[in-house]
Amino acid sequence: MKLLLTSFALLILAPTGAQQVSVMENRARELHRVIGLDDKQQWIKFIKENFTQSLIDKQQTRKVQTNEDGKVSTSKEEMKEADKLEAKAKMFSMLHQDFGGSKLISIKSANETLEMVLNNGDVLIGTFKLRFENQPVPDRWAWH
Repeated sequence: MKLLLTSFALLILAPTGAQQVSVMENRARELHRVIGLDDKQQWIKFIKENFTQSLIDKQQTRKVQTNEDGKVSTSKEEMKEADKLEAKAKMFSMLHQDFGGSKLISIKSANETLEMVLNNGDVLIGTFKLRFENQPVPDRWAWH
């Protein structure tokens, strides 16, 4: 079984309590919906509308953790795209290939963090860790 771990942080002006959890869950569901699209222009649109410029400019890194026969191994690869927006679109392409037809299994929140688990049949399980912070830029993703 292959486990793909991906971490995002969502920068929003976070409301408090149940309203904050609802916003966090809606953002996670939107990410899952966009991963399911097979349209590069929609991925780029999502990136431009939701990622901060600093996230777009940051070097893309891919981390894959595999679990075979009880042995866990992790690999990390830096994606060296000259165009950072293209690198982010490539990330969405890989996520789409792995999780485009996935089902959202669970969303769990604790304080300012959220964990979303996707399952693509019996082959792949993806755990997406989202962290929300109070920042002056509303509804933007940032990479940490």
